[in-house]
Amino acid sequence: MEPLFPPPPRPYSPYAPVRKRAAPRHPWQERTELEVGPRTPTECDAEIERIGRQLARIVQEIPWGRVQNDAWDGRCQFIFRLRTVDRVRVRAEEIARQQALNPDAFVSYALRRWYCFWGARMAELLFLRHPNVLPGPPRDHEVDFTIDLVPFDLKTTELPRAFAGRLDDLVENQVRAATWFYEHQSRERRFHAANRLFLVLGDPEYPDEAWHLRADVAALRAAIDAFLGNPRYVDLTVADRDGIPRRVVSAIIPVRPLPVPRQLRLDLDRGGSRHPNPPRSRGDARRGLQLGLPFDRDPNR
Repeated sequence: MEPLFPPPPRPYSPYAPVRKRAAPRHPWQERTELEVGPRTPTECDAEIERIGRQLARIVQEIPWGRVQNDAWDGRCQFIFRLRTVDRVRVRAEEIARQQALNPDAFVSYALRRWYCFWGARMAELLFLRHPNVLPGPPRDHEVDFTIDLVPFDLKTTELPRAFAGRLDDLVENQVRAATWFYEHQSRERRFHAANRLFLVLGDPEYPDEAWHLRADVAALRAAIDAFLGNPRYVDLTVADRDGIPRRVVSAIIPVRPLPVPRQLRLDLDRGGSRHPNPPRSRGDARRGLQLGLPFDRDPNR
């Protein structure tokens, strides 16, 4: 005979492994190509290279200005399934025409969202190259992957102005930094009180170009490999949507530009002569380095 009242739920543990979801029952519930993802290390590296080259195409094109809003987000849901810059641009132009939107502003907005989404996807794949990292359940906004069976949501962000460019301070005081991110980021419909890893992008010489690091495969890979080689987690207590305290596990992973080889700054042509106009910033030279990145080689060597 079943008890009149069900037993109380087990207390939440941030270290609990992720429950596997049941297999899809209907054809329309089948997992998409993005959800299935690369199946081998070779496929993973190929997808990282593909995404990196697409992101590098638009780094200099998208103005980083308009504030994100739900209305325009709803009009550009196509960014999650389109895999190339050209297709995103064409679709955004079509929607701007159909809905009488400013074409330049909406195309830039869609490209920026596409850039952030696929930059985050590329960072996930750089984690998944490691044998102790496994993908999370599909369509689970709280779990991108597990590390040693511990679930994590990955967040990528530029170094906030509240820290005044002090990227090293975030690493030295992870509890304060991670608590700040939980309190100030993803507070609307995307908020959850679960384990998070924060990839924090910072460029000490060109702070306004920190967002370029979302497309910098070499810098992301170096930071992620260094973290997984010697992970440093912190335990926090944060409030969920209902104000209930939850224990979570978190970590700050700083991402910095890699040193640019001196010869790239010279911008030599085939004949060996020097161009009169050097790169405008380190970001310009760094993008040249990124396009020639050998993906089967450790960038720290």
